Amino acid sequence: MAWQPYHSVWFILGFGWIALYLVRMGISPVLGLIMEEFHLSHAAAGALFSVIFYSYSAMQLPAGHLGDRFGRKKILVAGTLLWFFLSLATAAVRSFGMLVVVRFLTGIAHGIYFGNDRPTIIAHTPKEKMGKGQGISFIGLALGFFLSVFLAGLIADAFGNWRWVFVIFSLPSLLASFLIHRYIHEPDREPSGPSETAPHFRRAFTDGNLWLMYITGFVMLYGFWLVATWMPAIYREIGVTDITTGALLSGVLGLMGMAGLLVSSILTDRLALLGYGRKGFVSVCILVWALLMMATGYAVENHPSQILISILFLSSGLFVFGVWPPYYALLSELVPQSIAGTTFGLANLVGFLSAWVAPWVTGWIKDTTGSFSAGLYLASGLLVLVVLLPLAIKQPRTARQAG
Repeated sequence: MAWQPYHSVWFILGFGWIALYLVRMGISPVLGLIMEEFHLSHAAAGALFSVIFYSYSAMQLPAGHLGDRFGRKKILVAGTLLWFFLSLATAAVRSFGMLVVVRFLTGIAHGIYFGNDRPTIIAHTPKEKMGKGQGISFIGLALGFFLSVFLAGLIADAFGNWRWVFVIFSLPSLLASFLIHRYIHEPDREPSGPSETAPHFRRAFTDGNLWLMYITGFVMLYGFWLVATWMPAIYREIGVTDITTGALLSGVLGLMGMAGLLVSSILTDRLALLGYGRKGFVSVCILVWALLMMATGYAVENHPSQILISILFLSSGLFVFGVWPPYYALLSELVPQSIAGTTFGLANLVGFLSAWVAPWVTGWIKDTTGSFSAGLYLASGLLVLVVLLPLAIKQPRTARQAG
C-alpha cells in the first residue's frame, strides 16, 4: 500500500507519545533511588508518581476544548516544547518539594497532548481505518513505555545518578515539537453554526453511553497505572534486586503492548467491517486482562517464581495495551468530530482520576500487608465489575452501519 499523508500523522504523533512516556515513566525504575535520597515510604513514593496525574487529569478537558475551538497544532507544539524544559528542570531539583512541583507542572504540559492528538488522528484518518490509526499511533506509547523503563535503569546504573535520566529523556521532546510543527497541518474543522455548538458540547457531559465509556476507561487505567508504577518494585519483592534487570523485565511489557496494539488495531477494524462492531472486543480484552492480573496476584502471594510471574505479566501486556484501539475507535463513533477533543479530553480526565489513587493505594497496601498481591487482586476485581459495561452501549445507527 502506498504511503498516505495520514500515515505520517500516525507516526509523528506516535513519536510524540514516545517522547511523552520517556519523561513520564522514566521515574518508575528510579523510584527506589529517589526514596533513598529523600527518605520516602512506599506510599509517599506512590504519591510522588501520582502527582503528575493530578495536573494531567485537570488539563484534559480544557486542552481538548481549546483544540475544538481554536485548533490543535499550536497546542501540540507548545505542549511538547514545554515538557522538554520541564524534563530538564526535573534533573535540576534539589528538594523533594521542588520535585513534586516540577512533576505537577509536567503533568500540565503532558495534559495538552491527548485531547488534541486523538482528534487529530480522527480528522486525518479514513473511517474504515480508524482502529489502525488509533492503534498504530498508540504503539508509540507502548514503545515509549519500554524505552523509558529499560533505558532509565541503564542510565541510572551508568551514571550512578537518577537525574541524568531526565536530561537525556528531554531531547526527543524537542524533536517531537519540531516534527509536529513542520509536517502536520491543522485538521479541517466541521462547519457548525453557533446555535449547534452548545448542544454538541453538552452531549459530551450528559450522554449515558459516553459515561459507560468513561467509567470503563477509569478502571482500565487503574489497572494500567498499578503495573506501570509498581512492577519494578514487584520484581524486587520476588528477588530481582538489580535495577537494570528489573527495569528490563518491567519494560518488556511495552514490547508486548506493541504487538497487542498492532494485532488489536487490525482485528477491531476487520470485525467492524464484518458487522460485529467493537463493543464485544473491548469486553473480551478486559476479561482476559482481569484473569491474568488475578493470576499474577496469586503467583506473587504463593509462588514467587520470576519465570511464572514474568509470563503472566508479559501476557497481560497484550491486553493492557490491546484494549485501547477498539475502545478509542468506539468512542470516536459515538460523537461528531466537532466535539471529539472535548469528549476524548473528558474521557481521559475521568480515566486518569484512577492515576491519582492507584499508585498510592497499591503502595499503601504494600506498606500495610508487606506484599503487592492484594493490590493486584483489587485491580482484577474492578476490571471484572466493568466487563459488561461496553456491551450496554447503544450506538447511533450510522455508527452501527459503519461497524
